Amino acid sequence: MRDPLVDLLMRNGFVAPEEEATELRAAGGDLDALVARRLTGEPLAWITGTVEFCGRVIVVQPGVYVPRWHTESVAWRAVARMPPGGAGIDLCTGSGAIAAVLIAERDARMIATDLDPLCVACARANGVDARVGDLFDGETGPFDVVTAVVPYVPTSDLPLLQRDTFAFETTLAYDGGEDGLDLARRAVEGARRVLKPGGALLLELGGRQPETLALDGFVDVRTILDEEGDPRGIEATAAPG
Repeated sequence: MRDPLVDLLMRNGFVAPEEEATELRAAGGDLDALVARRLTGEPLAWITGTVEFCGRVIVVQPGVYVPRWHTESVAWRAVARMPPGGAGIDLCTGSGAIAAVLIAERDARMIATDLDPLCVACARANGVDARVGDLFDGETGPFDVVTAVVPYVPTSDLPLLQRDTFAFETTLAYDGGEDGLDLARRAVEGARRVLKPGGALLLELGGRQPETLALDGFVDVRTILDEEGDPRGIEATAAPG
């Protein structure tokens, strides 16, 4: 017998209806009310309260950017570059997902910043030392690793995103300026100041951006690929002083 909830989600265009039906049922509470929220396009993680990221359950409160699966490739490269017990800073932290993974996997001493107090509160709920701030905002390091999922969508491309994106999420999490690299350039500039020699900068980016972002002062620059071979960011090493 066919599952009516799966059929409903499928008819409304959800690409993983079986998985979503399972998560909605597991969330508890009034299932009809939860489904009604999902049918409006509200992010599933806001409804269930969590998302899986790098094999960990991350708390995601309503209003907070939901970590995507493709960010996992950036997070795992950060894990590979972080020495045990090392220090790092995660910029534009959102839910604190990357920082939480580094704490769990490498016992790292992480600081995280975000402009949005909702995100800072959520990151703290995930065990991250998060502060309201603009990128580095007074943090001087030195750090072994700098990570960031900065907004990187060119302003002119914002209308091309999924139609209901800004019915719920804020442009603050997406708008990267004219070419999408405004925040990325500032992250690179700040990372030059706070990284230890040989430390790693890991930024999520999109499309051909990893090829166009200037990285003076860094060596061994590599494009981070996801499991499907698509570019998802850059990894760069701070040059010796």
